Amino acid sequence: MKLVLIEDEDILRKSLAFFLKSNDYQVYEFDNGLEGIQFINENYGDISLIITDLNLPFTSGKQIVFEVKKKYDIPIIVLTASGVEQTEMEILELGADDFIVKPFSPSVLLQRMKRIIKKT
Repeated sequence: MKLVLIEDEDILRKSLAFFLKSNDYQVYEFDNGLEGIQFINENYGDISLIITDLNLPFTSGKQIVFEVKKKYDIPIIVLTASGVEQTEMEILELGADDFIVKPFSPSVLLQRMKRIIKKT
């Protein structure tokens, strides 16, 4: 399965991509929202899931959720360091399938991913 991972924190992005690849996912990594959304627009038919940080350079995770859900039926998990309830509610109302506050367990993320992908 092909995943898009958009995270500007290099260590987290690389370690998460390594973990997901070791679990047989094909991961496309981006460190900013603009490149991520461009890739999604060009390859949307092949993408099973998007994992995006909320605070990104150039295009925010919130904008990614808005743009993707307006055009495509691709599940999205949003990662953020913000545990603010209002932020979580806004992101879920925009159509995100899950919202995970950092720090988090990669194993728990994997289980949430499997649950979301199974539903689609």
